[in-house]
Amino acid sequence: MKYTIFFLFALASVSCGKNKLDLTDPANFTPQQFYKTQSDMDIAVIGAYGKLRDLYNGNFQYWGEIRSDNTSFYNPSVDRNSVNLLVPVQVTYLEVNNFWNFLYLAIISANTVLEKVDGATYTSDAVKNQHIGEAEVIRALCYFYLARTYGGTALNGKLLGVPLVTKQLGADAARLMPRASLEDTYALIVSDLTDAKTKLPSSATGANAGRFTNAAAQALLGKVYMFMAGYPLNKGTDYYAKAAAEFQPVIDNTALSLVSSYVKLFDSNNKNSSEAIIEIQFKADLANRTGNAFQSKMLTSAAATALVPAGDAGTADNKPNISLLNTYAAGDPRKSVAFRPGYKQASGTYRTEAYGHKYWQQLGADKSNVDSYLDWDCNWKELRLAEVYLLYSEALVRSGGDKSTALLYLNKIRQRARNTSKSDDPTIATIETQFPTWNTGDPSLTLKDYDLTDFASDSDFLLAIENESRVEFALEDKRWYDLVRTQRAPAVMTASSLTDENTVITWDDRDYALPIPQNAMINSNPGIVIQNKGYTQL
Repeated sequence: MKYTIFFLFALASVSCGKNKLDLTDPANFTPQQFYKTQSDMDIAVIGAYGKLRDLYNGNFQYWGEIRSDNTSFYNPSVDRNSVNLLVPVQVTYLEVNNFWNFLYLAIISANTVLEKVDGATYTSDAVKNQHIGEAEVIRALCYFYLARTYGGTALNGKLLGVPLVTKQLGADAARLMPRASLEDTYALIVSDLTDAKTKLPSSATGANAGRFTNAAAQALLGKVYMFMAGYPLNKGTDYYAKAAAEFQPVIDNTALSLVSSYVKLFDSNNKNSSEAIIEIQFKADLANRTGNAFQSKMLTSAAATALVPAGDAGTADNKPNISLLNTYAAGDPRKSVAFRPGYKQASGTYRTEAYGHKYWQQLGADKSNVDSYLDWDCNWKELRLAEVYLLYSEALVRSGGDKSTALLYLNKIRQRARNTSKSDDPTIATIETQFPTWNTGDPSLTLKDYDLTDFASDSDFLLAIENESRVEFALEDKRWYDLVRTQRAPAVMTASSLTDENTVITWDDRDYALPIPQNAMINSNPGIVIQNKGYTQL
C-alpha cells in the first residue's frame, strides 16, 4: 500500500446503518452525494469507528505483548526474532508497515468527519458536538499509538513523532510532509482530547452503547499525561499531577464501577459493562466481517489446531512466558481467566501447553458456533476503569500525592480479583482438575490488601503497582508500552531473556521504538522522513 494513500483525498469508506457500531462493512460515497445531513455524518462517524475495528483485528499483539516479557512469538516454521528483541526489527517487516497503515486509515476517517461536519445540516447541536468529539478521540487514540510505537530519537538526534495529517492532502504535499517533533505530536493529541471531553455526552446507552463519552476523552487524556511524564519526553512530576487531576473525575463518575467478577469482565455477553471506558466493538458475523480474530492470535499453532475450527489455526503464534505465569500469586483467579495450562487434543488426551484464554468464547462440542477464527464475538477492552485506578495510584506516588489514596485504589484491584469466584466459569474447575498444580491456593491469603508498611520506599510501591498491572492486564497489549515509559524495558527484557527463552538479549536503545516503515520513507521525497536511531535511512 502506498504511503501517500493516507494523505490523498479520502473516500470516505463508511459503514451503512443507524447508530450501532457493529454494522456491516462500508459502502463508498462521493462528497457530492454525501456529508450533507446529520444522518450522513453519523454514518461517517460509525465508519471511523469501523476503522478501529480493522486496526485491532490486525496483529496488535506483536507490539504490546510479544515485544515485551509477557509472551513470545512461537511458531516453529517462522523466525520469532522478527518481533522479539533478539535482532533489530526491520523497516521491511509487513507488520511494522501494517500497524502504521491501519492507524493512518483510521485517522483519515476521523479527519473526514472533522472537515465535513460544518458543511452538513444538523438538527441538534448536541449531536454535532458529539460527532466532533468522537472523531477527535479516534484521531487522538491513533496518534497516541503512533507516538508510542514509532516516536523516539531520530538519526538527526531529535525527538521525533510522526507526520501529522489533519486534513486532506494531495500526493505532492504528502511527499513533502516530514515527521513532526514528538512534542508537537503529543500537543495534537492533548488538544483533541481536551476539546472532546467538553463536547461528548456523559453517557451512551441503548443503540449508542459503545460510543465514546466524555469519560473516554478524560481518561485517555490522563493516560497521555502519564506517558508524557515518562520516557522519552520526561516531563516528570507536574505531568503525573496533571494525569491524577484528569483521572479523578473519571473515578468519581457514578456511572462507572468495577465489574464484580474478573471472569464476567471478559464474557462476550457482558459487552460495554460498567467498567468499560473505551471498548472496541465486534459482533460475530462472518459475512459482514464484523467479528474479531484476536482470540485465535493468543494461541500457539498446536493449541489453535486443537481449539479453534478445523483448518483455521491461521497466524496463531503467541506463547505466554514463564515469568508472566509465575507473576500470578497462588490461587489468583485471574490466572485461569487469562491463561489455561493445557488442552484436550483430538486424541482425547490433555497436552500441557499454556495458552491465552482471556477473550475466549465458549464453543459447542463441534465448534459450530464459531464459523472461523476471524469471527469471535468479544469486544476489545482498550481502556477500562481498573487501568484508571492503577494509573491514578501510580500518578499519586510519582507526584508526591496522598499515598493512602494510592494504596486504596491499588487494593481495589486486588479485592476484585480475590472476590472472583471460579464458579463463574465452570471450565476453570475442569481444567484445574486435569492440571492440579496449575493454580492452587487461597486468594484471600495470597491477595491480601497491601499496607503502606509493606513498602520500604516509593520504588517498592511502584513495583507493586507494576506487578499488579502486569497480571490484571495480561494479553491486553499494555505491558511493552508501560516498560518503555518507565524506562524499565532494558532491565526487564535483559532479565526475562534468560528466564523465558534461554537466550541472551543485549539491550540497545534502538529497541525503544520501531523503525519508520519502508513504504513511509520511499514514498516521500528523499530525506524528508528521518529514520529512528539504530535503523537505516532510505
